[in-house]
Amino acid sequence: MPHAYSDDALTLARLLQEPLLRRARIHAGRAGAVTRLDWVAPWAVAWHQEDLLTGVLVHAHAAELAEQQVTVSQVAEQLAGRGAAALLVDGHQAGTTATEVACPLTLVTMADTVAFTALNRLVADLTLARETHVLRYGLTVHRALAELLYRGAELSALCSQMSRMSQRPVAVFDSQGALAVLEQRQPRVVEAAALSRAFAEQAEALGAKDAPDELHPRLAELTVAGRLFACVLTPIVLGGRHDGWILLLEDGDDPHPHDLAEHRVLVEQAAPIVGTEMLRLRSVQRAKEQARGDFVHGLLHGRFATVEDISARAAHYEFPVRSWFGVVVASGLTVPGDADAPARLQNIAIQASRLLPEQERHTQAAMVGDVLVVVREAARRGVMGTPDTAIATIAEYAAELHSYLSRRKDQSGRPVRVTYGRPVVGALAIPDSYREARMAHGLQQRLGLPPVSGYQELRVHAVLEDVASSRTGRSFATDLLAPLRDPAAGDLESAVLAYVASGGNVNASSRDLHIHRNTMLYKLDRASRLLGMDLRQAENQFAVWLAHTLDLLANTTAEVERVVSPA
Repeated sequence: MPHAYSDDALTLARLLQEPLLRRARIHAGRAGAVTRLDWVAPWAVAWHQEDLLTGVLVHAHAAELAEQQVTVSQVAEQLAGRGAAALLVDGHQAGTTATEVACPLTLVTMADTVAFTALNRLVADLTLARETHVLRYGLTVHRALAELLYRGAELSALCSQMSRMSQRPVAVFDSQGALAVLEQRQPRVVEAAALSRAFAEQAEALGAKDAPDELHPRLAELTVAGRLFACVLTPIVLGGRHDGWILLLEDGDDPHPHDLAEHRVLVEQAAPIVGTEMLRLRSVQRAKEQARGDFVHGLLHGRFATVEDISARAAHYEFPVRSWFGVVVASGLTVPGDADAPARLQNIAIQASRLLPEQERHTQAAMVGDVLVVVREAARRGVMGTPDTAIATIAEYAAELHSYLSRRKDQSGRPVRVTYGRPVVGALAIPDSYREARMAHGLQQRLGLPPVSGYQELRVHAVLEDVASSRTGRSFATDLLAPLRDPAAGDLESAVLAYVASGGNVNASSRDLHIHRNTMLYKLDRASRLLGMDLRQAENQFAVWLAHTLDLLANTTAEVERVVSPA
């Protein structure tokens, strides 16, 4: 495993390698030799203050400690409580007493005397030298990657440059944990599939499960195909948006501290540049999907006058304009106030177009408001088959779409409803299938149809659709239902419809409405008087059912027309 401080910072052990301090010895707390040092403070100052001393090396002369009548152990104990990194006592001949061995702070002694100014200058020089090296290397990395970005290099070229500079495998994962690109020198160290699987399985241990709290690179362990690697991981955050992760794999599980320091700088400088390229790619992809969505909207709403008009756009998407097509509509994907709905729904549309690839049917999908609409090829020209075969093909896709949407992890919680229209021949007729799919969707819940339904399943309602939109049909429904809808009459319509739906069974209809049988009889008797017909007779029950059905179809048709043929 890498050390706690493996970023090539100045440590006590590194400081003691300098000629000025080579005769110094660590007599207690040897584990503190890897502690990072930031600056030096004289004992006379540190002793009389109460500030924290994190990363501070405290320097004291043995003579001044004797003059103040304090022991090394007392000083160490007091400084340890304030978080000092170490205590250096010069002019002191240290023994191996139990007191010194049990010292709570890393203790360094030397017989020679060293001036505080010389020690302070040495620490400053070493720290500044390291910072200068980091800045120079960071500038080199930034210039190399920025030049590639300026030239229009894609994500793979940026990662390839990072891999060449580090001589290590470099991978970029998107915010969902999917591997976007992997670049590595020869011979190959890891396989893309194995790395992708390992990252997904160990994302929580890596701290890459959710959006990051810390934006700086960090060290972690990753096991790929049974092999343990140390890795440098940094989030890609641009403009406050988290777009993914950069992962740099080390040679093994115990890399050299200097290598780790350079690799930290490398991935930290690369993160905003890689994020810029990912932003560009996302913008390009969004523009492509917007153009595709416009094409699908044109097909659905009949914005193309001739086949030649469609062909000009269809050629770009390899869309077969003379095949059989069916339109599928799905709802229940969003909830009100879903802030991430646009991007999420666009991704759903992309995935929906990839279902059942083995059928080799062309599919285009787009969002129309909060509803997913899919144009699915039912059969190709020359192998049309029968209408029943085409309907079966669309029904199979609709069932698969319902299954996919229902099992998504980001499902809104609302029931998913899927409907489809009858297949049509040629792209110009797609609006007809879209209208039927919308009509079935509008009636699906009101009629209690299954969650996956086709227009052909409406049966009688489909036959009565033209009647409902006629002047005669609207007049018949309005005139017959008006007495039942009069506010002064009370809630009679629901009672009559429940009675008709139960086949004229008073007991069953009263149970459905959770009212007493006598109350139901009273409502029916009053409704019969208002309508001027005896509701106990079957033909009168049919008249009420027909009026209600025509009214329902008229309202649904009006809603569908507003969507299918917007102004």
